[in-house]
Amino acid sequence: MQSSLRPYIESPRSFGIGGLRAKGERLVSSLLALVGHIDVRALPKKAMHLALLALLVVAGWRLVPLQASKPGLGGMQPPLAPSSTGLVPAPESSSSSQYLQPNAVPYTVRVMGDVLPLVAAPKQVRTWVITYNVQPGDTVSGIAERFGLQSTSILWANDRIAEHPDYLQVGQEVLVPPVDGALHVIAKGDTVESIAKAYTVDPQAITSFPGNHLGDGQSLTVGERLVIPGGQKPYRARRVYAYSGNPPAEASRGSGSFAWPMSGYITQQYWSQHRAIDIGAAKGTPIYASDTGYVSYVQFSNSGYGNMAMIDHRNGYVTLYAHMSIVVVDTGQSISKGQLVGYCGSTGNSTGPHLHFEVIENGVKRNPFIYLP
Repeated sequence: MQSSLRPYIESPRSFGIGGLRAKGERLVSSLLALVGHIDVRALPKKAMHLALLALLVVAGWRLVPLQASKPGLGGMQPPLAPSSTGLVPAPESSSSSQYLQPNAVPYTVRVMGDVLPLVAAPKQVRTWVITYNVQPGDTVSGIAERFGLQSTSILWANDRIAEHPDYLQVGQEVLVPPVDGALHVIAKGDTVESIAKAYTVDPQAITSFPGNHLGDGQSLTVGERLVIPGGQKPYRARRVYAYSGNPPAEASRGSGSFAWPMSGYITQQYWSQHRAIDIGAAKGTPIYASDTGYVSYVQFSNSGYGNMAMIDHRNGYVTLYAHMSIVVVDTGQSISKGQLVGYCGSTGNSTGPHLHFEVIENGVKRNPFIYLP
């Protein structure tokens, strides 16, 4: 469809001052020709000034457009009014058919009046839940960062991962919400008010979110998922069991000064839902005791933490080493700081070779960075 905006085109036929301009140019040309036959040095100062003024008039005459009034819409005609059918009528043909019609070729317009605003197309915001398949090397925090979310939003959308945030498996399906918050599966007896209270949000946040499709007075359907923007699930601590036997008589007490258990790079930080650090390294990288103590627990498993060991340092601290490919210590064995415990691997629910390392003080998992040099 042709644009209804016409370019600014000079047309002598369209303006009454075209003849005046032609006469003016002939007059100036005659004046210049006359000046050319006169010895300029013999002229008085007034005559020289008149000659210079005539040159300025010629230059200005060729630069100023014929249209005397300020053109509307920056030199463009306003759009034609739509007809009763809602369609814009085609522009009427002009007698100046030798001039280019609008949109025949690209053109530029010198703006002398109003400037038309440029409005960018609105960015579409996702309102639906998508499913992501875990790839090798993925972590909860990495998946969240990829989709511009907080790590807690991934956990609160996936109950299984929330209970075991370090137990990602390659190919595992992860629900990714459209906004930070939580997902809730509607159960029998649920109401918008009860759900809002459980997740500490305003009920309006749930009903007004477009992806929930909740109109005025619309009832909830059991089994469907609701997006809870800004919702928070209460943290449920994961309970672990350590060795309950008597420590070996020769076991020394730890110094309380911990060393790095393995060389590598940090692949996942300590945070509220991952109370440990992950150290990535090549499979087979040696893992050492972070402090002196005795081995209180050893596990060989292809699920959860995989091959792991726990060292009780007899001073209230316990360290945990998980996902090892090989464990070289036994339960009840006395161990010194820096002694070999095992080798890095990817056993259990792991997406790549790394060491999952925890520092536990009197049964509470602490941030290992506080104790490591």
